[in-house]
Amino acid sequence: MKAYSLDLRQKIVDTYAQGNISQRQLAKQFRVALSFIEKLLKQQRETSSIAPKLRTEQTPTKLNSRAINCSQANRGSEQ
Repeated sequence: MKAYSLDLRQKIVDTYAQGNISQRQLAKQFRVALSFIEKLLKQQRETSSIAPKLRTEQTPTKLNSRAINCSQANRGSEQ
């Protein structure tokens, strides 16, 4: 999934900073998940940054090389 824009993130943080709105209401207003609001505000508190985190590593595959080869061989025999 693509990261939310800095503009949207800033609007969320600014609205929350004005007060008188809960995180749940904020999530509804901006049509994002409550968990995103929680993570964004936590990230801002801890790092003073609201920029999306950069992924430095690709998630490793759960299959070992033998299982991958077997899977590729099966696909070839179906055609």
